[in-house]
Amino acid sequence: MDAEDPAGLSGLSSRAELVAFGRRLWAGGYVVGADGNLSVRDGDGMLITPTRIPYDQTQPEQIVAVAGDAGWSGPVPPSSERAVHSAVYAARSDVGAIVHAHPVYACVLAVAGRPLPLVLDEVEPVLGGQVEVAEYVPSGDPALGAAAVRALGERHGVLLGRHGSLTVGRDLEEAFYRLEVLERAAQVYVLAGLLGRLTSST
Repeated sequence: MDAEDPAGLSGLSSRAELVAFGRRLWAGGYVVGADGNLSVRDGDGMLITPTRIPYDQTQPEQIVAVAGDAGWSGPVPPSSERAVHSAVYAARSDVGAIVHAHPVYACVLAVAGRPLPLVLDEVEPVLGGQVEVAEYVPSGDPALGAAAVRALGERHGVLLGRHGSLTVGRDLEEAFYRLEVLERAAQVYVLAGLLGRLTSST
């Protein structure tokens, strides 16, 4: 295993990489069961995790190819949130991968309708600024994509109202790292607030 590639992910196919990062998502406690979803841009479409298959059971051949806004191919249906991923890819040519998760502290802020301010030094350079909360749209509703795009803007992370988080990157490694930073900062923000130790800059 390479020292610069501790997870051993270099050289994996896109499908295998989605499976590997899905397992990291589950192992890290960022989702339970089959919640959340991951995708990578694939030409004019994307490859995305399937619906209702737990991450520890997902296999590369179950990753679904989605072409444009409609058609898909694979042995199982794609994630019900594929419209969100499609909307982000259409709006952001710089995005090559998306991670949507339900990390606890990010969800706390999403439920409370509280943006994540620049509470830690790394929030601005890693996430592109304060992480905003998208207006609430029910899960699976195609309108959730438009809401996510509006709140995301040119930044790299967004909180989906009453739902979870979505982070983007040039690749899955970057999108996943941004998820980790977002959740850690959200945890610090919530706990510091409980202690009454938030500074004026937050």
